[in-house]
Amino acid sequence: MQRHYVMYYEMSYGLNIEMHKQAEIVKRLSGICAQIIPFLTQEHQQQVLQAIERAKQVTVGELNSLIGQQLQPLSHHAPPVPLTPRPEPFIPLLSGQQLHTFPCCMWGPMGRGPW
Repeated sequence: MQRHYVMYYEMSYGLNIEMHKQAEIVKRLSGICAQIIPFLTQEHQQQVLQAIERAKQVTVGELNSLIGQQLQPLSHHAPPVPLTPRPEPFIPLLSGQQLHTFPCCMWGPMGRGPW
């Protein structure tokens, strides 16, 4: 029983560390975007702001779909691993099954990436 507790504790600690890393990455990318946006033309500012807003509304299902599409060329190697909602330590990042991060790969027309 103690072995299971230690294993659970280590996993929880690792997930918590990873959550803080991701939060720090989001904070830094947000800062970079905030500094760069004023230097863009008005048209590009609107496009970037729309893409950021769209990226904030990406659901876990959409993220799974995008990951699946990216992994299709690799499907002859191994089946894609589905992304599921993370356990308890990650709940603050999810609200109503919507992610509150905006990966740069999501930027593009209407917040869509190159896929």
